Amino acid sequence: MTLILSLLFINFLFSISFGALPPELPGKEIKQDDINWLLPNDSIPSTEKNVKKPLTWYDKAAKTWLAPPLSEQMASDRTNIPIGKGAVFVPRFSDPENEPDIEIIGPDGSILTTGKSGSSLPLEPGNYHVMLGNGTHRQRITRQIEIIESKTVPVLPDWCGLRIETVDTTATSFRGEYELVRIDKFEPFGRGFGADPVLGESVKTWILKPGTYKILGRGEGYNTMVNFITVRLLPGELVNLTLVQRPEDGIILGGGNINLTTGTKLTSNWKYGANIGGTIQFNGEIDKREEHGSSISSILSFRANLWVNYNKEPYEWSSFLRLDQGFNLSERNFSNISSGADDFRISSLFIWRFLPWFGPYGRVEMNTNLLPRRIRREKFNEFCIINKDSSIDLNCFDSTSSITIGPSFSPFIVEAGAGTNLDLLSTSFMDLKFRAGTGASYSKFSNNYRSINIVSTDTAKIDESIDYNRLNNSLILTPENKTSVFEFGPQTSINTSIRIGRLGTAGAELKVFAPIVPEMRFTRPDYELITTLSWHLTSAITLDYDFNYQLKQPDDKDAQIEKSIHRIWLRFSYTSR
Repeated sequence: MTLILSLLFINFLFSISFGALPPELPGKEIKQDDINWLLPNDSIPSTEKNVKKPLTWYDKAAKTWLAPPLSEQMASDRTNIPIGKGAVFVPRFSDPENEPDIEIIGPDGSILTTGKSGSSLPLEPGNYHVMLGNGTHRQRITRQIEIIESKTVPVLPDWCGLRIETVDTTATSFRGEYELVRIDKFEPFGRGFGADPVLGESVKTWILKPGTYKILGRGEGYNTMVNFITVRLLPGELVNLTLVQRPEDGIILGGGNINLTTGTKLTSNWKYGANIGGTIQFNGEIDKREEHGSSISSILSFRANLWVNYNKEPYEWSSFLRLDQGFNLSERNFSNISSGADDFRISSLFIWRFLPWFGPYGRVEMNTNLLPRRIRREKFNEFCIINKDSSIDLNCFDSTSSITIGPSFSPFIVEAGAGTNLDLLSTSFMDLKFRAGTGASYSKFSNNYRSINIVSTDTAKIDESIDYNRLNNSLILTPENKTSVFEFGPQTSINTSIRIGRLGTAGAELKVFAPIVPEMRFTRPDYELITTLSWHLTSAITLDYDFNYQLKQPDDKDAQIEKSIHRIWLRFSYTSR
C-alpha cells in the first residue's frame, strides 16, 4: 500500500512539473449585450429602454457634413489591406476630390505616401504622423498615429471644413476671388476662388484648424473695416458659407452661413427645392418749404428660385429657374407701370465625372426680361427722342412722366457650351489643372432706346429753333434698331498653384480664346495671364505681387486691348491680445 501511494505522489509531482494546462473551453463567452439581443424588446428591463444618450460634440459636428458619419464611411470603404499591414482612415467632410490630399510622414520626416480623405491608407505597423489641411507646411494639421497589424485606425476629426460659394446679388454663382486670414492667431492663408458652374467647376473645401477667420476682398488690408466678413469654425464642423460679391470688382456686399440650394429629396438621388419671397415698400417725403417738395413712391418686388438636382456617381445634373421682378407703383396707372429689377433665367448643367481627375460637362442657359422696360424722367423736365439720322428738331420733346425704352424679351440671350476639366497633377506642393471646351452665344435685340449725353450730339444736326436750355433739361434718347449676334469658338485655360514649403504660395492662370464666328481669329487668339505670389516674410508680414496681362486682337481696332498691370502689397497686422 505504501508503495502504491508513493508512486501516485511521484506521478502527481511529475504532472505539475512537466504537464500542460488543459485547453480552453469551447464556445464564446456570453455577455449582457448578447442576452439583450436574444430577448424580445419587452423582456429588457425598463431602466435600459428608451434611454437617450446626450449627443457628443462629434455627433453634433457630423450632422453638418456633406458626407456620411465616420462609422458609415469606414464600413463602405473597399480598400484592400495586405496581410501584415494595418491602415489609417481620415474621414471626409465633402467630396474627397474637393479636399486637400493627406500625407503620411515617416519617423525620419520623409513623405511615405499620399491619399484622399474618406479611404484607408495601408501602412506597415509602427508610428507615423498624418499631415492634412490647407496652407503652408507650418499651417497644416499634424496628428500622431500608431498602426497595428490587421487594424484600421480612424483619426477623429477635431479640425474644421469651410466651403465658400461666391454669388452675385441675384444668387448666381460665379468664380469670385477672396482672401482668407485667421485673426485669433494671425495667419494669412492666401487667395481662394469660388466655383464657376458654367465651366463645370465645384466648390473646394478648406481644411483648417478651429478659430475665427476673416474673408477679405482681393488686395484688402488685413485690419480693414470694410469689404470683409468673419466666420467662426468649431472642431469637427463643416461650414457652408455664401459670399455675395460684385462680379466687376470683387467687392464683398455680404455673406453668411446659408445654403441656397437646400431642398427636399424626391429619391435618394433626386432633390428639389424652392425659395419664393417678396417685399412691399411705401415711401413718402414732404418738404413744406419746397413748391414741389412731396415725393411718394410704392415699390413691389418679387423673387423666386426653383431648382432640381440629380447626383449619382458619376453623373451630376442641376437645373434652376430664377425670377427677380420689381414694380414701381407710384403712377397708380397700371398701364404705365415702370419696372425695377427684371431678370428671368433658366439654366441647366450636366457633368459626367467618370474618372476622379477627368470629366466632361455641358450646359445651356437662357436669360431675358418679362416686362417692357420703362424709364422715368426723374429730375428732367422732358424727354427728347432724336431722329433716325441723329438730328434733333422741335418735335423731339415728350412731356410724359415715363416712356417705354424696350419691349419684353429684349434682349433674349441663349448660351451653350461643352468641355472638360482635367487634373493633370495633384501633389502636396503643386496642383496643375487644364480646362478645354467650346462656347456659343446667341443674342437677339428688338427696337429700343438708350439715353445719351447732350455733349456727345452733333451741334450741326440740332434745329436752330430749339432752346438749348430746354434741351439741357431733357433726357435725350437715341433709337437702336433690332439686331442679333451669334458668337462661337473654342477656349482653353491652364491653372497651377504651388506651395513653397514654409515661405508662401504662388499661382498662375492662362486663358486662351480663339473665336471662329463671326470673325475667324484662330491664328490671332485672345490671351489673359493672371499670376500671384504671396511670400510670408514673418508671422505678421506678407509680401504679395500680382501680374496681369491681357491681349485682345479683334479686327475692330477700337476693340483691341493690350495692357499689363503690376500690383505690390506689403501687408502687416498687429493686435494686442
